[in-house]
Amino acid sequence: MNSIILPLVLISLGHFFIDFYMNMLPGLMPAITKNLSLSMTLSGLLFTMLSVTSSWMQPFFGYLGDRFKGPVILAVSVMISAFFMSLVGVAKSFLFLAAVVTLAGIGSSLYHPIGSVSVTTLSPKNQGFIMALYITAGTVGMTLAPVSATLFKSAFGFESIVFLGLPGIMAGIILLSYKDKLAGSDSLKESPGRNLGLSRSHIKNLIILVIVVGFRTWVLNSFTIYTTVFYVSRGLTEEASSAILSLFLLFQSIGGIAGGFVSDRIGVKKTLIYSAFFSIIFLAAFFCIQGPVSVACLLVSGALIQSAFPGSVLLSQRLCPQNPSIATGFLQGFTFGIGGLGGLFTGVLSDALGGNLFVALMSTIVFLAVSLTGSLMIPVSGVKQIKAVEKTV
Repeated sequence: MNSIILPLVLISLGHFFIDFYMNMLPGLMPAITKNLSLSMTLSGLLFTMLSVTSSWMQPFFGYLGDRFKGPVILAVSVMISAFFMSLVGVAKSFLFLAAVVTLAGIGSSLYHPIGSVSVTTLSPKNQGFIMALYITAGTVGMTLAPVSATLFKSAFGFESIVFLGLPGIMAGIILLSYKDKLAGSDSLKESPGRNLGLSRSHIKNLIILVIVVGFRTWVLNSFTIYTTVFYVSRGLTEEASSAILSLFLLFQSIGGIAGGFVSDRIGVKKTLIYSAFFSIIFLAAFFCIQGPVSVACLLVSGALIQSAFPGSVLLSQRLCPQNPSIATGFLQGFTFGIGGLGGLFTGVLSDALGGNLFVALMSTIVFLAVSLTGSLMIPVSGVKQIKAVEKTV
């Protein structure tokens, strides 16, 4: 057990900073939209462009990860995201802002497939829980990013955001200094001889899983992007709105850990179904009531939606055991990409409704319902069935 602690901590540390930099923007969006006079559509487009490199390119980098793996890739990817995202603070135009955000996304696309596969090789037991810890490290980074960026901007000015890149660069240096420890994991060694073909059944099962998890990500991403703007429009300060967003992300961390534990015991399919059903109920309650109880319902719904993600990542790898990095990149890349499109759709819908962000966000319940329906089609439900799939592939 002790042998896996250091690699798990190091890989999770990198995941923390990757997701931290990928989620600095939501907390800064009220200031960015004001400084650059951006519409909700352009705001959504910015996140969609980020998704192109941080998400849609993950299957490609997953393919490379199944051939050429190395701890250096993890370290460099963290530094790429840290450097380019910190340049948001000196952006004077939408084009420059879009360029640096897009380049920052490359680091995320590099890190996620290799990082996700690497933690599954650390131990054959309780992989759902281990994956949940790894994912939670990233979610904690997401949680701290909006409020940290907002407070840093308020204290030192918008241009000071450039200094927030330093912790990530230092984390990359730490990963480099321990590259020999990370190299001990089979998932980080080169494997040029691996069969990289995917059968039709692999692709079909992955597509179903991507649709199910993708629409859940659609909902989470929409609220991540627009929660601060939503609450600022209702009279709260930027700091208070960012605090609510950080709580929303924190509850996703809690949901991820609980969901990883639960999926190890009841299976991914049941976790997907139950969490989707109850998240719809709590999200509907969020729109129907007001005050602290409404916020509480939003937080619980975020935890429920996120709870099935660790198990879903593991399921994608188990469905394609010969190509785990491709499967992980396919699942994470396309689900995050769908989430990016969800943010754009919500922004466009809000503008089309005359700036009615409330109704635009309410539309996300429909996509949760679609995800719930698709969960019933997941081909594998529990641990025994997963092992059966592995034997037949």
